[in-house]
Amino acid sequence: MMAMLLTLGFGTAFAQGLWPDYDFRAVNPDGDTLYYRITSSTAPYTVAVTRCHDSVYHTLPWPQYAYEVGQPGFLYPVYDYDSLITVPSTVIYEGETYTVTAIDKEAFYMQKSMHTVILPTTVETVDSGAFCGSSLQNIVMPNVKHINYYAFENTRSLSHADLPSCLTYLGDMAFLGSALTEVDIPAGVAVLPYMAFWNCPLTKITLHEGLQVIKQMAFSPEQIDSLVFPGSLREIAALNAGFVYTDDTNYCRYVEFLGGTDPLELGDNCFLGFTHLETLILSDNITRIGEHCFELAGMQQVVIPSLIDTIPDRCFSGCSNLRNVVLPSQLTTIDKFAFNSTPMLTHITIPASVTFIGRGAFQSGSGQGLQVLDIYCEVPPTLEGSSPYFAFDKQDTVYVHVPCGMTTAYQNAPGWNSYDNFIYEECVGVEERELAEFKIYPNPADEVLYVELSGAGVQSVVLYDLQGRAITGVCDTPQQGITAINVRNVPAGVYILRVTDANGREHHQKVVVK
Repeated sequence: MMAMLLTLGFGTAFAQGLWPDYDFRAVNPDGDTLYYRITSSTAPYTVAVTRCHDSVYHTLPWPQYAYEVGQPGFLYPVYDYDSLITVPSTVIYEGETYTVTAIDKEAFYMQKSMHTVILPTTVETVDSGAFCGSSLQNIVMPNVKHINYYAFENTRSLSHADLPSCLTYLGDMAFLGSALTEVDIPAGVAVLPYMAFWNCPLTKITLHEGLQVIKQMAFSPEQIDSLVFPGSLREIAALNAGFVYTDDTNYCRYVEFLGGTDPLELGDNCFLGFTHLETLILSDNITRIGEHCFELAGMQQVVIPSLIDTIPDRCFSGCSNLRNVVLPSQLTTIDKFAFNSTPMLTHITIPASVTFIGRGAFQSGSGQGLQVLDIYCEVPPTLEGSSPYFAFDKQDTVYVHVPCGMTTAYQNAPGWNSYDNFIYEECVGVEERELAEFKIYPNPADEVLYVELSGAGVQSVVLYDLQGRAITGVCDTPQQGITAINVRNVPAGVYILRVTDANGREHHQKVVVK
């Protein structure tokens, strides 16, 4: 094997690099000369495959971004490797047998001749930049537990990489810019780090129980049809870092969070711009939804988890298909522009716990917004702001159903008294208006769902899919306060059951048909 020196830039001065020279070199069974750095010179003897420093030193320190390569001041050697490189499990040097346990920093950095690398079971670490910018197409790493940052960054030909089940650590940008189309994240990986698979043409990503944190831009989601997040997840940051995809580039249609026991927080911008999103299933352990979280998303229906107390700034702004929203009973705040520009949202129920509605929260921006506002609040919620940032559209005629005896209070309340287009209608008395005890069983169901509503009794029952479409022909006649719902012919999945009691109040529940 012959080393060739590739020089980039002009007038480069040689400077001592960050890594020591290799300790020895040896020819592997395939005829390739590999370079080794001794990591333990006493038993057990170990080495890492490293790079050759015979004739060149780094003139800029690692890490560096891939786009910086080729700028003045960079020198790196290129070796005449075969297309297949098989790393041996052991190598003999001066009479001692050394076990190969790692691929060193930048060991195959920018090497352009190799296509496939096979690592032995003894290798547990692939260090920073090990294959960065190389021509690698396939990597076999059966027992690697630790993949450090930038390890496979900018491997534009790497279309396949099976992550071993024993893997426990991925570094930032580990596969940034590779050609991977599918990836299965092992259960031992607790953190999916920053930009780990960003700018990869992924069409499928599999996430297992054990994953706890997904960092910002961990993977590119726009070509992935379905995303299912495990119940072990505790935190998820923005998948697209605020970039707004157009209808022509974002194809994700299904997002589901499997229920867990520990709190889960959705960060700012998580699913911003998911314009093709049809189905969104949020788990009951979600305790926070961030600003802009679902802005411009395409779903028609959403059930906000019961532990959420705030719908933040622009959380559902621009969701032009959104028709049905179920707000949780402990909600206190609907922040500014939370449901701004949602022209299909014509009817919403505000629970009694809400104390604040931000400016522009329900402005449709089209004159075709809210038509019916059911509000349970005994005290009119505080409305933020004034013209032109009213909470509701000034031009829309809205039928506002308020608690019994509360019309005058709403008509005189600051902000509320600015809406001449509100037509107030009082509900029944407080004692009759108390939410009835609402029971659904069994859930999940495979043949029949039973709805039991004490107090007012059942007026109607409608089952909706998560696209907001009513499932017809499933409800039997209510008898003795219990309604039987035939779901034998309903496809398995998640649905929303809307029950209207005899006083006209709606109750919503997520149900599962199996």
